[in-house]
Amino acid sequence: MTAAHRRLWGPTGMKRMPGWEPPAFYGAANWMTVIIDPITSSKARNRPRGWTLLLGAATALVATAPASAETLMDAVASAYATNPTLTEQRYRQKSVNETYVQTRSQYGPTLSVNATAQYRYTKERISPTRVIENNDRTGDATLNLRQQVYSGGRVRGALEEARANVHASEEQLRRVEGEVIQNVIAAYAAVLRDQRRLIVTRENVAVLREQLDERRTRRKVRDVTITDVAQADARLASGEVQIANAQAQLAVSRGDYLRIVGHEPGELQPLPELPGLPETIDEAFTVADAENASLQAARHSEVASRANIAEQRGAQRPSVTISAQAGKSGDLRDPSFRDYNTDVTAQVTLTQPLWQGGAIRSRIRQAQDQNNAAQAVVDSERRQALQDVVLAWNQLASARVGLVSGTRQVEATQIAFAGMQREESYGLRSPTEVLNAEQELASAQLNLLSSRYTEYVARSALLLAMGRLDARTVNSAIPAKDPEAEFKKVRWRGLFPTDPAMMLLDHVGSAPIVGKRKPDLRRADQPKPTGSPAMPATPDKRFTSAPLVPIKESPLREAGKLPPSLQYYETAPGDEKAPQKAPQ
Repeated sequence: MTAAHRRLWGPTGMKRMPGWEPPAFYGAANWMTVIIDPITSSKARNRPRGWTLLLGAATALVATAPASAETLMDAVASAYATNPTLTEQRYRQKSVNETYVQTRSQYGPTLSVNATAQYRYTKERISPTRVIENNDRTGDATLNLRQQVYSGGRVRGALEEARANVHASEEQLRRVEGEVIQNVIAAYAAVLRDQRRLIVTRENVAVLREQLDERRTRRKVRDVTITDVAQADARLASGEVQIANAQAQLAVSRGDYLRIVGHEPGELQPLPELPGLPETIDEAFTVADAENASLQAARHSEVASRANIAEQRGAQRPSVTISAQAGKSGDLRDPSFRDYNTDVTAQVTLTQPLWQGGAIRSRIRQAQDQNNAAQAVVDSERRQALQDVVLAWNQLASARVGLVSGTRQVEATQIAFAGMQREESYGLRSPTEVLNAEQELASAQLNLLSSRYTEYVARSALLLAMGRLDARTVNSAIPAKDPEAEFKKVRWRGLFPTDPAMMLLDHVGSAPIVGKRKPDLRRADQPKPTGSPAMPATPDKRFTSAPLVPIKESPLREAGKLPPSLQYYETAPGDEKAPQKAPQ
């Protein structure tokens, strides 16, 4: 095709009638082309016509059938209900609840019964002619009652430790839930990204194939060299490799979605806004210090270690126990039980440790060292929480700048590609320059899709670092599974009427549970990270979710009709408005 033909007909490739557009179906449309030879007889033409109508009707039904639409809220609801990692952590948290019940049961009485039955056969030879045989069948039953009246504060400390561990497990569950929700968001966004990247790579190959065909046609009339044809073919081969890589990455992302959400993705809807993002990084620091799940879990674990100190100190104090036994024993051959022996015993036991070889003091020092270690863990988790905020904040700020700049890059490369195509038709540009412009446009679109993914996932990472990412952040309609409510269901199970009185009595003279943290580890004046940039404003949908213009439909812009981000092209340096950036 000569340059004159191209000016008249445009680039080679499949065309459609002017003013005609294919019907916009909700799902994927299936098209069928039927070619009828006018030379054949009417009988031969009418024979396939019925099948053509049937196939066309079936195609229309398939094309118009709505595909299953799925939103991020649906994906979060599915993962919240079925994700195995989250389910596992819920059951682990429930198991920790039972440790509180088991510890509290030490305040109540224990009642048990022991019963034994014994058969004894003896044969004693007194003389060669006399043998005495005995068959004894005896049994006894004993009822045992034991009630701890005072433990010196040991049970009180153990109970406070168990309660603090329950709080820590609830925060660990909240952390796991936040991580699972972030994984759902990342998997959902990755599938959307890879679907669109596959579309871009296919468009790239379609354009490269057209350019190769055009150069082969021009080669026949010696309008281009064999080098130009080889360059186009090399770019096409590289594009075909990109399609294979994009297909493989999409399959991987779909598999990851299935692993996290529990089913394969359907037709995914655009990503919604995530609420709760902070205005400043100092606000993010404040929220993270108060709500970060890992930090809160460490604080509860530190409280548990302090309660353990009180528990070990209680071993130095006396303990009081009441016990009673009642039993009967006798010959099992007596059905009336009248000749059975009866034994009833009741006693009060006071125990005061006097000398344990230093074991009690050693356990107290050990508990104090464990508490010091727990306080250090709190400070470590606090620093880690602040660093997580810094990391997520800067990733989000960088991604937002990349979104705006990437959008401007795509608009600029589209204008350059369309202009070079026109200029190449007039001999003002070489074929290599057109290939380079097309490659730059495809790369810019792929990079913009990656920036959109990074920006959205960085939002969820910042919310997670602050401690404000959970299922209800994305889908407020999800019925919350409150771990504290699960604890209250089992907290008083098995409670005996005397338990509250024993709990109050155990407070007498016992060691205090909560003490002050050491100031050298508390570090209330610990400095916060500085140097992070201000967060650009949330980009609008033009930057985050606007459809990309297909490569082959890149518009040829005239003067005065440039996009807003490129209007400064028309002004001299120093007079133009700065390129549009993310608003501060």
